[in-house]
Amino acid sequence: METVVCYHQGFVPNWGQALLPLSGTMAVMDIPRWKERLTHLPLGELHLHPEVGSTNLEAEKLIQAGVEPFSLVIADSQTAGRGRQGRTWITRPGQALAFSWILFPEKGRIRPETLGRINGLGALAVAETIQEKYGLQSEIKWPNDVLIEGSKVAGILVEVHWQGCQLMDVILGIGINVGKESIPADPQFNFPATSLEGSAGKEINRLDLLVGLLESLLKWYRRLAEPSLIKAWNEHLAYKNQLVSLNSPNGPLTEGTLQGVEQDGSLILGTSTGEVRHFHSGVIQLRLVDRS
Repeated sequence: METVVCYHQGFVPNWGQALLPLSGTMAVMDIPRWKERLTHLPLGELHLHPEVGSTNLEAEKLIQAGVEPFSLVIADSQTAGRGRQGRTWITRPGQALAFSWILFPEKGRIRPETLGRINGLGALAVAETIQEKYGLQSEIKWPNDVLIEGSKVAGILVEVHWQGCQLMDVILGIGINVGKESIPADPQFNFPATSLEGSAGKEINRLDLLVGLLESLLKWYRRLAEPSLIKAWNEHLAYKNQLVSLNSPNGPLTEGTLQGVEQDGSLILGTSTGEVRHFHSGVIQLRLVDRS
């Protein structure tokens, strides 16, 4: 089988940069209790672990073994979370919410034409949940980061696997910084980050957060191919009508005014020459241009 893995910038501050909390002040995962709380949801198999290398890697193994659609892999601790360009994302028990959701091609939903919407599906569910449960206003930094007052609180990693030209499966990985100590002071991080507890000013129950998030994911999954998903994505879009820069690993790409998200999930950028360009995610990095 030929496998094409599409990486996107993800967990806060970046997928692949280590998050090493100073101490574990939050409750660790009570696996039987968590499973009991999730049984009412229309999911596949529930795989909860105290510790894994990577939830996305565990999801891949389950797919190879014949896992059910909509199965979930959740870990209290990750020692080698998947990241862009071979980087890792590390969490200690009780500090973050990290899981992977397994999706298979489905008529009217998961198909090649809707793959660009899956980042929005994950990010929109996170933004909606933290607003409804904790009253926190958030924005989505295209393609897949969730911001609170300009700082990253969550990120998405989507991996797509193909056999030749046939879409085989999609893994949607979501990570949220929950505990106050989930963000270390490290000068290598090139974007400010925050946590839910730091932003909300109160303790956050990760299980309650997970249940609300999965309910939102299921709702938006049912609408994956509908215009309403892109409409909501645009309503939550960060930096809209502002000057932004796009960069790739090879250097700067372009600058322009962020006009919105297209129906296929691509970014619409208006350049200074009046040209309207579309960009797909991949390894593109978006930044607000400092006019000062």
